[in-house]
Amino acid sequence: MKKRICAVVASMLFASGCAGSGPNPVARYSPQDERRTCDSLQAELKANEKEVAKKTAEQTNKTNQNLILGASGVFLIAPWFFMDLKGKEAGETEALERRNAALRRIAAVKGCNAPLPIVTHQRKP
Repeated sequence: MKKRICAVVASMLFASGCAGSGPNPVARYSPQDERRTCDSLQAELKANEKEVAKKTAEQTNKTNQNLILGASGVFLIAPWFFMDLKGKEAGETEALERRNAALRRIAAVKGCNAPLPIVTHQRKP
């Protein structure tokens, strides 16, 4: 009985390690941000907005893929092992949005004309 419990726990730990990679968020603030020019702040804001749009599309694709794998996993167990459950894209998107908010505050203090935020997705409550 103890061997079965240990085998089940070991297989659960193994399966949880295969559920996708964790987020790799960007830092909200960098010490060099205060010394940046308006042009470089605006360039990074635009680049981050493009990255947010890309991550949002990836998140939608992952959600659709997980739904398909979850539904097919009802009939076969193997598809469940290929699901990505860690939400990497959502964590990275939120980090990029926090970074953009910090850059906008710095740009406002410096008097730059920072571009307005582009809403690319809606957060669910």
